[in-house]
Amino acid sequence: MRPRDLFVLATVGVGWLAGSPAAAQQHVVLRYRPELGQIARTLTEVRTTTTLTGFPAAPDGATFEEQQRISATVRVSGDSPDGAVVAVTIDSISTRSRMGTDPWVDRGDTLLVGRTAEAIVSPRFDVVGIRSRGPTDADVLQTLGAGVIGLGFTFPQSAVTVGESFETGGRVRTRVTTDASTGVAVDEVVFGDLALALDSVTVAGADTLSYFQFRGSVAPRSGAAAGETGDVVTSTSGGFAGRLVWSAQWGAFVSGAVRVRVQGRITTTGPGGAAQAQATWDRLIVHSVRP
Repeated sequence: MRPRDLFVLATVGVGWLAGSPAAAQQHVVLRYRPELGQIARTLTEVRTTTTLTGFPAAPDGATFEEQQRISATVRVSGDSPDGAVVAVTIDSISTRSRMGTDPWVDRGDTLLVGRTAEAIVSPRFDVVGIRSRGPTDADVLQTLGAGVIGLGFTFPQSAVTVGESFETGGRVRTRVTTDASTGVAVDEVVFGDLALALDSVTVAGADTLSYFQFRGSVAPRSGAAAGETGDVVTSTSGGFAGRLVWSAQWGAFVSGAVRVRVQGRITTTGPGGAAQAQATWDRLIVHSVRP
């Protein structure tokens, strides 16, 4: 799939804010200046289709679908010399999956539910400190950046002009897996550097909305693991594209979507020799702030 195709697909399902903008601007200074006590509730929906070829326990062309909904609450709980103190709590996670056209199977994901991570977020929207001390803090705090943007994300120091692109320092991150029931278990995390292009800036009442688009490549990588029947080497590559909307009033990406497509080549080595398999992960992530 070409980068342009990825970009077009990434726009599907994005809930843009309603209402017509009152005015347009040609540049904007992007800053995070939330009010003390401000509360935002977010919803991130993830839909993944995995297609398999050459797996010993799955027919060629077999598909595995997974749908996940993550609800979180972001609360500005204090102030510090370095920025706002922000508490992120995962309220609920629901997941269902199926192989091919089989019935959907629901499962409970409880690892992150109810957990809170507290971070200091600077005016440039980068996490400059983590106050909580839990093993899942990083996973919880990912909700600050539309679900997939890494914690290294930073807005530019100077104003951004419409049509301009800038490196964020953040990375699009996604995890790709296959179930052991397919005969080969794969579990890899892939990354791609994130640069945003400012499409437009509009003023709607008391709010200023900045619209961004982005696209990029997943960094090729290779990982090795020991499986039950031999060694497993997985090589991955791919691309991503999407859109984000930043609200100055909310101090958040209030709407966005990213489409990620990852190709994996899997080599298994065991007593019977080497075998080759392929997997494709097609993932759409839609993020929004709920009223």
